[in-house]
Parts: sequence; C-alpha cells; structure tokens
Amino acid sequence: MREKKPDLRLVAGDGKPAKKKRPLTAKQERFVQALVKGGPDGKGMSQADAYRSAYSADRMSSHAVHCEASLLAAHPEVAARVALHRQAVERSALTHSLTRRRWIVERLEHEAEHAQSDAGRVRALELLGKVTEVALFTDRVEQIDSELSPDQLRDELQQRLLKLVDDG
Repeated sequence: MREKKPDLRLVAGDGKPAKKKRPLTAKQERFVQALVKGGPDGKGMSQADAYRSAYSADRMSSHAVHCEASLLAAHPEVAARVALHRQAVERSALTHSLTRRRWIVERLEHEAEHAQSDAGRVRALELLGKVTEVALFTDRVEQIDSELSPDQLRDELQQRLLKLVDDG
C-alpha cells in the first residue's frame, strides 16, 4: 500500500499561495531597458518616454501614458529588474572610482620615489599624506556633546572667559 504524500504548497507571508514569478514580456523588457539606459546620454528615459518607446502609445493621451507608465514601473517584477540594473550601474561606478583612486595613489608613490626634483617628491608625498587612509594633513574638529542647560552652559563659558582673562 502506498503512503499518501503530504499536500505541501508554497505560501507567501500573508498565508496566501505564492505566485510563480513570470519572466517579463518583451515589451516590459524594452520598457526596463529604456528606463535604465535608453536615453541619448545613456542615462535612461523618463517613465512616459520609456513607455512610448516600448508600447504603441500614438493614440493615447499624455495623461494616459503617464498613468500606464507609472503602473508599469510599479509592477513588482519590473521594479525589481530596474532596481537590479541601477545597483549594477552603481557597483560599476564604485569599482571604476576605486580603480582610478588606486592608480592615482600608485602614480603618486612612484613620483615620491622617482621625481626629477626634490620639490616634485615633496609635493607627491604631500598629496599622499592627504589621501583619506593616511589623513596626515586633515584638520580634525572635536565636538563634545553635553547635556548642559543653556544656563549651565552660560555659567561655564563665563568661568572659562574669566580664567583666560586672569591668565592673560
């Protein structure tokens, strides 16, 4: 005799059966691509322009295009895809800036060791000292947060001023 298998199903956090994720349609994908990088400058289009480029919107009013574009951009799968693209662009920009920073520091180190003049070496060392990790020439301001009342603060300032006058 066969044992009966339990009836298992995947449910969402609200207790309802979870829906299977469907891939984006070709038009939705074109919309996402236009949003992310479809403009002439490579920065992406507005939602309405992206909608017009992906869908037949010739007979639609401007208001209808804006409404449909907004609804489409709010679609969970579309929004997730746009977010993934934007995160990838941010990661790429960060990687590029870190690579450039590393190259500049390496060039400054080379100049500090091999510059033709003493002034060149000193300038390279000075710039290296200003690098965030070194922070040799960074002014630091110490800020102390205190829970003094305005009256207590005034009294403390008066005492310090009197002390400075007496010492001077």
